[in-house]
Amino acid sequence: MNKIPECLIHPISIKLIRAGHPWITADNFSNRFPRQSEFIIATDERKRPMALLLHDPHHKNVKARVWSTKYPFDREAQHFTASIQARLDLAIEKRTQEPALKERDNYYLAFGEADHLPGLFIIKLKDRILIQFFSSFWTRYKSIIQTTIQEIFPELKDDAFWFQLRGETRELQKLPTNAVEAQRRDEFHLQEFGLQYLVRLGSSYDHGLYTDMSSIRFQLKKFITPGMAVLNLFSYTGAFSLWAMNLGAKQVTSVDLSPKYIEWLQQNLALNPQIDSTQHEALTMSVEEALDKLKTEEKKFDFIICDPPSSSSDGDKRVSALKAYKDLILKMDKVLNIKGHLVLFLNTHQISNQKFEKMIQDSLSELQLNYKLGMRLSLGQDCPTLKAFPEGSYLKGIVLEKL
Repeated sequence: MNKIPECLIHPISIKLIRAGHPWITADNFSNRFPRQSEFIIATDERKRPMALLLHDPHHKNVKARVWSTKYPFDREAQHFTASIQARLDLAIEKRTQEPALKERDNYYLAFGEADHLPGLFIIKLKDRILIQFFSSFWTRYKSIIQTTIQEIFPELKDDAFWFQLRGETRELQKLPTNAVEAQRRDEFHLQEFGLQYLVRLGSSYDHGLYTDMSSIRFQLKKFITPGMAVLNLFSYTGAFSLWAMNLGAKQVTSVDLSPKYIEWLQQNLALNPQIDSTQHEALTMSVEEALDKLKTEEKKFDFIICDPPSSSSDGDKRVSALKAYKDLILKMDKVLNIKGHLVLFLNTHQISNQKFEKMIQDSLSELQLNYKLGMRLSLGQDCPTLKAFPEGSYLKGIVLEKL
């Protein structure tokens, strides 16, 4: 192995790494890292080595991720392949021992930085494996990752593995690619909490079911009681809608602007004959239009789920989800029964849980609406987070009860 370059990092990066943060972002220091170097040894202001970094010059924002703070770093780099295997083994063993995960076919085998595998996310989708790289660094280690997983799950053949490069910039957003045939497409069904869902790999950026929401559905089930009416806004392919109906909701309305996702939702409904599909209504329109329509029709709901994308659209313009919430809360309030619940999500690491909650509470005060906080929601079970890494806690939610 060639000698690993030692590079001074920004004073703020030095402070963050010492606190346990795993990222080196773009700045005047990281932009000078030798572009061809796979690894970088980060040094502090006194030129003391302090971390082994996985270098990613192609990422717009995150130029390197901390692999180890254990000295000597040249030895850590020499044993990198063995360390990948050991960390994967540990991450997967934790999941296979988690009883709650036995209720679903979809769960994370590895969740990036929180499993000390920075930028590497692995989802088990029934008998398929979706491996997501949030750093292009990992592309050269595809075979090591796949082989390690196959040693744990020997029943998985090569064509069960799918790889996807993901990221914040369009250049990094790719369709999942099969390990054997790049142009192959795959459709199959998987089970979550007794319900069947259609999953599509290789045909779109997202495969049809948000696994990081699965544990939150599990947490929220105590709020759904037989006979209630549920409204699912930004419904995507309808996981929350089917879940509510299966728990006894008598009427569920799903709203999404995308005809593609509404059609996918209808296919999911057809996969579950135990659910009475006549109790479901799908509205293919913007959430704002749907709330106005439901108010005009004097519809009322006991439970409203609002899970907007970080930048939502009404078809004509795009606006951040947080900015849109003030208007949405007022419209949702008009169709929510007294003692009903609003479940509000925000999907971005750029806003902290505390700031999200404060902005919602400020909006409620300004609108003179009387709600109390019932529950805070965050990633859990197979999606752990690190205290010193707020970027990893991108998904947050609150449950509000109307008084």
